[in-house]
Amino acid sequence: MKNSVGGAVGITSVKRRYYVGARRAVGLGALYLCAALLAGCATAPAPGFRDAGVPITATTRFTPVAFSGRWHVIEAYPSALFPGCAGQTWEAATAEAPARLTVRCGAAVALDVPLAVNPRGVLQAGSSDLNRADRALWVMWMDEDARTAVIGTPGGEMGWIVNRTPDLRGDRLAAAREIMDFNGYNLAALPRGAQ
Repeated sequence: MKNSVGGAVGITSVKRRYYVGARRAVGLGALYLCAALLAGCATAPAPGFRDAGVPITATTRFTPVAFSGRWHVIEAYPSALFPGCAGQTWEAATAEAPARLTVRCGAAVALDVPLAVNPRGVLQAGSSDLNRADRALWVMWMDEDARTAVIGTPGGEMGWIVNRTPDLRGDRLAAAREIMDFNGYNLAALPRGAQ
């Protein structure tokens, strides 16, 4: 009798250990799966050209009057969200009401949108693709004479170096690129020269 009872207790004990072990394995497997999913989310590459973990800055030199006028795009990140072409110019009517941004590729108008102008240097374009906070145009830097500016977006999908004339001296271009780098942009992905 002892053997049969002892045998029964032994089988029950083995079954209990099996079920406890199986539950632990399932629990640990679920825990590892969750950790892997979270790690995958944490290491997913940003969709743009800027490290979103780096705070973006807006220049204190920006005023709607100083920024208003014609700008020539010197360098720009390629983006499906914004026109891209060689010899691109911007007409920024930021000192007028209502404010507008007109982008030209040669003589052709490639984009013409209303702008919401924040006096701290943030411009929100009123188009379906651009009217989002992460795609607002931040004027990250302007020189003292408002001849050169660096513009980026918090999401990093777009970024530009613009100048009042189509030519930009090397030292000013280097300074503009340093501003991009400071704001978390990947300079290796920024095409050199005109778009």
